[in-house]
Amino acid sequence: MTDGWPSGGRGTGPLMPGTADRAAKRAEERANGREQRTKERLAASEQRSESRAAQRDLQTQERERARETRRIEEDQRIKARLDAPPTNDIEALKISKRRRSGVLARSGAESKTDRDTRSYKTIVDTARIRTLADRGASVAGLAGAFGITIEEVEAALLETVSPDQTTKD
Repeated sequence: MTDGWPSGGRGTGPLMPGTADRAAKRAEERANGREQRTKERLAASEQRSESRAAQRDLQTQERERARETRRIEEDQRIKARLDAPPTNDIEALKISKRRRSGVLARSGAESKTDRDTRSYKTIVDTARIRTLADRGASVAGLAGAFGITIEEVEAALLETVSPDQTTKD
């Protein structure tokens, strides 16, 4: 019984004429196909990386535009707050002290922390009270800062400077 091979199915023996040429041609076609697929994969990879780079550039430009828009809007809000007349002294103080402080200010998570000042001692000096009043401090503000009553601040402001204190200065 034969399987069509000249060797009788044993796998050895001479090949049919042109078989070596066909095998070489098929090997060459396979090599060319592999090379072609490699080139296609490389081209696709380069195209993907270029596309990603273009997307990153576009996203960067969009972020910069959004950042600039936010900055302009915040500047306008600050200008509007500064131009608007304050409704009271506390609001005026907040407006004058307002500073942009980054992400906490944008997220609204910024909050003022109160220090425990119970053990602090303020020396009540009438000269300091007069100096601060001359600089424009209010009587109520001085009373709060020194921890004394408004009447005591008014009394300190009404005191006259004694002659022996002027010789020390």
